[in-house]
Amino acid sequence: MDKKIIKRLLTFILTATLIFTGCSLDNNVSEDTQDDRVVVSLQNESSQVVPDDGNLEVHFIDVGQGSATLIESDGHYMLIDGGDSKYTSSFVSYLQDENVNKFDYIIVTHYDADHLNGVVGALESYDADVVIAPDYKAESKVYKSFVNLIDEKNIDITYPKSGEEYKIGDAEFTILAPNDTHYDDANDYSVAIKLVNENNTFIMTGDAEIESEYEMLETGIDLSCDVYLAGHHGSKYSSSQAFMQAMHPDSVVISSGRDNKYGHPSEDALARFNAMGCDIYRTDELGDIVAVSDGKNITFNTTKSSASKNIKENTQKNSSQTNKNQTKIANYIGNINSKKYHLPDCGSLPDKENQAYFNTVKEAENAGYAPCGNCDPDN
Repeated sequence: MDKKIIKRLLTFILTATLIFTGCSLDNNVSEDTQDDRVVVSLQNESSQVVPDDGNLEVHFIDVGQGSATLIESDGHYMLIDGGDSKYTSSFVSYLQDENVNKFDYIIVTHYDADHLNGVVGALESYDADVVIAPDYKAESKVYKSFVNLIDEKNIDITYPKSGEEYKIGDAEFTILAPNDTHYDDANDYSVAIKLVNENNTFIMTGDAEIESEYEMLETGIDLSCDVYLAGHHGSKYSSSQAFMQAMHPDSVVISSGRDNKYGHPSEDALARFNAMGCDIYRTDELGDIVAVSDGKNITFNTTKSSASKNIKENTQKNSSQTNKNQTKIANYIGNINSKKYHLPDCGSLPDKENQAYFNTVKEAENAGYAPCGNCDPDN
């Protein structure tokens, strides 16, 4: 049987499994792995860490229901997507505030408006040495504007090739996807990358869905990472169990708009993230999110932007230490060992190192947890 047909059949099986089972959660993570995870929530603005020169900064910019990521290493800048037209002005202002002078790279993951509009705005204001974008055409006005602007600036589009490596300052990144030349869903054309700064690793996959995720797994490239930008804004059709198991990220960042019409992030995806013990950072709740890597540790700084009601909050995570004196605020707290979930004020709460965190009853139950008989959290 043709390899591509086999791939399609396996993708169909993965999709069917995800849809009809809600999600097969990662309940096989060892207790040792769970115990090593740190969940820290700080709300003291004065404790914000100021990045040192030479660090890698990854800015997940709040652009509502869209995606825009700015990467800076040793004075070199890379942009991945730019959000929708509604946020282009504030997005370009953000770039100016970060003292961007030009881009070494601009990556357009795919040509949906909520990713491409801001790129057009950035290209109108900044030069770029390399523009990496997928090899397909779209019919939208913003795509035509993008192509015209590329022509005006005399930039040759670099089409992504899986496995190719690039340098950005002191960091480097590898193309993970796309791995095929034809997809039924344009989301699967999304350019995905693995960004590495010494011992710290980030994976960003645009709106790639299960088919592309399966192909990334098939390449044999090491997908383990510290931080994962949730595929397709946390859609239930991305971040499949197999892909999550291969990455096993400590932290997941979700770029989505408050009360968006798509329901992103989905409860299915959130359940998978929570079941794996990931720390979750959402732009719809926290505004702009900046991850700072010194090559060993990653620190998260978040400041609520105007799109998120101008409330400021700082969240810090140290990936090398276990701090058992801090907890995450959640509606329900699960016991990793007993698989029971509780109200936060329940007298039967487990020790902090054995806690899992859920926003809803459905989220907890999808993760395989049952209600505590004492505090009766499902009523």
